[in-house]
Amino acid sequence: MRDSSFGRVLPSNRPAMTSLYIAIVKILQLARFYQKRNERYASVVESVVGSSPRGERLMVDVGCGPGGITALLRGFIVVGLDSDRYYLSHFIEPKIPRIQARAEHLPLRAMSVDVVLAISLVEHVAEQPALFVELARVLKEGGQLVLQVPELRFPIEPHTKWPLLHVWNQSLQGRILAATGYQDLNMTTSLSGIKRFAEAAGLRSHRLIPLWHFPLARIAGLPMGYFISFNKAA
Repeated sequence: MRDSSFGRVLPSNRPAMTSLYIAIVKILQLARFYQKRNERYASVVESVVGSSPRGERLMVDVGCGPGGITALLRGFIVVGLDSDRYYLSHFIEPKIPRIQARAEHLPLRAMSVDVVLAISLVEHVAEQPALFVELARVLKEGGQLVLQVPELRFPIEPHTKWPLLHVWNQSLQGRILAATGYQDLNMTTSLSGIKRFAEAAGLRSHRLIPLWHFPLARIAGLPMGYFISFNKAA
C-alpha cells in the first residue's frame, strides 16, 4: 500500500502504528504544514545559492520525490532525479525534466552540474561516504552542494513522528520504521558525519542554517533539521 501523502510503501494490514502515523500526517496536511515547509525550503535554497540572471546554471534536485520543492525552484535549469519511478510519474510539474537513477550512481558527466540539491536524502542512504564522492564528482569546480538534513534525534523524529525514536532498541526501531514506510532510514546519520564525509570527498563547508519548524523548538534551542552547503574548490 502506498502512502497517499509521500508515496511511501506502508504495510497492507494497517497496524496501529501505521494508522497513527497516517492520522498525524493528515493533521499536518490540513494545517498546510508541508506546503509552508516546501515554500520555506525553496526560499532558503535561493538565499544560499542565489540565481542565474538568465537561468543558465544547472541545478539537479537529487532525491526529488514528487517534486514539491523542485517545482518552486527558480533561476536555474532544474532537473529532478529520483530512484523511485512512482514519484517521477506523479510529478507535480510535468514540464520539469526528470531522471530515474540512484544518488550513488548518477548518470551525469563529471563536473557538469552547478548546484546539487538534496532535500532529506542523506539519511536514506546506507553508504554515505560513497554518496558524497559521487555528488562531488558531478559538481563543477566552484559548484555548490546544498543539503537539508532532518535531526533524527529530535524529541519527535521528523519522518516517523515517533517520540524519542533514537533511544529505542533496534528491534522496536525496526518495527516503527517498517510501519511508517521508512525502512531505509539510516539512524546513524549525524551532522558531524556528514561534514566528515563531504570534506573527505573534497567539499568545503560553507553555511549551516538550523531549521525551526515550531516556536517551541526555537525556544528550547532544539533544531528540527539543518540546511548545510558545501563548495567544491575551483
